[in-house]
Amino acid sequence: HPNVRRRAVTRVVLALAPLLVLQGCASGGAPRTDAGVSIEPASEEVWRALATPRPEPLPGAPRISVGTVELNGAQAWGLEAPLPLEVAFSELVVTGLLRRRDVHFVERRRFAAAVEAERRGARPPGAPAPGVSVTPDYILAVTWSTFGLPDGTLEMRLLEPERGAVVHSWREEAPAEADPVALARTVVGSLVEELRTLDRGVAWQDPRPDLAPTRFAPAGVDPEALRGFLDGLAAEERWDWERARVGYQAALAADPSFEEARVALARTARLRLGGTLSSS
Repeated sequence: HPNVRRRAVTRVVLALAPLLVLQGCASGGAPRTDAGVSIEPASEEVWRALATPRPEPLPGAPRISVGTVELNGAQAWGLEAPLPLEVAFSELVVTGLLRRRDVHFVERRRFAAAVEAERRGARPPGAPAPGVSVTPDYILAVTWSTFGLPDGTLEMRLLEPERGAVVHSWREEAPAEADPVALARTVVGSLVEELRTLDRGVAWQDPRPDLAPTRFAPAGVDPEALRGFLDGLAAEERWDWERARVGYQAALAADPSFEEARVALARTARLRLGGTLSSS
């Protein structure tokens, strides 16, 4: 029941409060409250420390954008997400790509929206500049389907940017109850594997191969860490930097191994300090 879940979440957040206070004191920030209004701005020094550089793509790394995401069966996740689940899943894939050097992620969704806002002279308050983007080699489209069966199917397609034609497609199976983090990591890992079959792969030693398995593997990410990630992402989508920071830091406090939250936090800091959507 939603009320029962809300009370349970509140208890967990309260239990995490001392940890978040310590992290906030160390970073100059403040923990979030249930009302989400008591957030003190972090210092510029803190933001600079959080803005770790984006990994530099290796020479020859294929340029990849994330396109359409369709979720047929996401209700099994039981999430009360503060933003569309398709956006949340897309950004889990994006943050999985951003940490890699053997692919060159090219922002597409938010870049296109920012360019249109610039054209209309209606850039939202706090929104970063679009920057100058490059054309991707491929646009990745993903469909997750379960249809009430024990196993679901991840269908992935690589599209040619100009024509939108499918140039390569493949599938992976996963349990119907698989969580979104595990599925997103499967997308990233299988994408890298498929790029190798297309002779588009470049050699890179992944320090965390568990974050990109070539076949489905449970992620084991704490559910409260995912909740913090979604809170941070929803705030970042509004260019609310402080709430984004607190959400991602809450995710890392709940599960320090949740690398996608660490990547998103660094991206937020780079954007907050003046980075562009194309470069951050």
